[in-house]
Amino acid sequence: MLEKISIRHKLAILLGLSAALALLISSAATIYSTYLSESRASLRVLHQLTDVISENMRAALAFNDGDSARKILSSLQADPHILYAVVSDDRGQPLGEYRSAQLPAAQEDWFRRHLQNNINGNKELLRREDSSTQHMDSHSMGVLRPIFFEGKPIGTLAIISDTEQLWARIQEFVLMQMGVSLLALLTLMLLSFKLQSLFTRPIMGLIDAMQQVARTKDYRTTLESRRQDEFGNLYAGFNAMLADIRERDERLSRLATTDSLTGLANHHLAMETMQNMIIRAQRKGEPLGVIMLDIDFFKAVNDRYGHPVGDRVLQEIAQVLQACAREYDLVARLGGEEFLVLCDGGTREITVAVAERIRSGIEQHAIEYQPGQFLQVTVSLGVHASVPLSAEQPLATMIKAADAALYRAKAGGRNCHVLA
Repeated sequence: MLEKISIRHKLAILLGLSAALALLISSAATIYSTYLSESRASLRVLHQLTDVISENMRAALAFNDGDSARKILSSLQADPHILYAVVSDDRGQPLGEYRSAQLPAAQEDWFRRHLQNNINGNKELLRREDSSTQHMDSHSMGVLRPIFFEGKPIGTLAIISDTEQLWARIQEFVLMQMGVSLLALLTLMLLSFKLQSLFTRPIMGLIDAMQQVARTKDYRTTLESRRQDEFGNLYAGFNAMLADIRERDERLSRLATTDSLTGLANHHLAMETMQNMIIRAQRKGEPLGVIMLDIDFFKAVNDRYGHPVGDRVLQEIAQVLQACAREYDLVARLGGEEFLVLCDGGTREITVAVAERIRSGIEQHAIEYQPGQFLQVTVSLGVHASVPLSAEQPLATMIKAADAALYRAKAGGRNCHVLA
């Protein structure tokens, strides 16, 4: 059924139900809080009455004067809500009682048993001055307190009252609360139908943007919003999601063109870039320099120090290459310990200078493979620089020439460059 209702009506219903639930919870909490406060207030009044009566009862207990005790208790008949009161001596024997005319005999017996059990269960408490016990149930509430004379307990006083006044005040408050809540609910229901557009308008805007992105695959789309509520957060989340998708695409692109260990361009990107450089050099008649280099005795490094140290060597060599190459040169790792540097517009002199700068920089670079322990490596380089005149496999020709020069550098003693 709800599937057939428009989102506007769903939001109106949701707002109405939310308001009803909020009012229900608020009313329940308020009523409970009122019950607690009224209960405490009623018990506080009963405590005050007990304090006054106990002060007047000391002389009667001290002289075991039952008539005075009954006379003092008889003053309670001025309050129609007092059901029962009794003063007992220190042995627990009643000295005087007051019983309301409306109190049934069976309930009076229950009060007596309840008070006796209360006295027996709180003997230690009732031996402390200014102490008292209290009880409250749905029909009655009572206070029991000891009476002291010259620092010694001489008896107890108990007063029990009904809870009619308490429930009458609570009932009056509940009726008033229900009326106010019903009026507020009707007002909120009317407002919910008017205010639902505040919710549906940004949602429809978001839906339109999602459909546009799905149709155009343009993840650079952004939603502009000055809202600072949850819809503003939703728009910001949508923009962040698109940014994450863009970042993911860029990261995938980098993974496809970047060597994961060194962060340099990989073999695929190097060959693609070199081909583009050659085409441009052919078109403009500009030179292009190619440097191929290989780490000397790299296998011995792996065998002696282990592959983690070998990886560290590759990473630091990559950093030196980036620092020694020109800003617009391309540095790539072809695989293993073999690297390639493409010098765009590199004449023979420029390419040789870059190669020698790389060789010297690596020779002088100390690699810390453990705290306080260093090793140094060298590289052999093959250099080729030319202006490609033929489009017939120029890339393979230049790579082959630079690779041959690299092998001659290794054969010639390593740690040197050889020009093709």
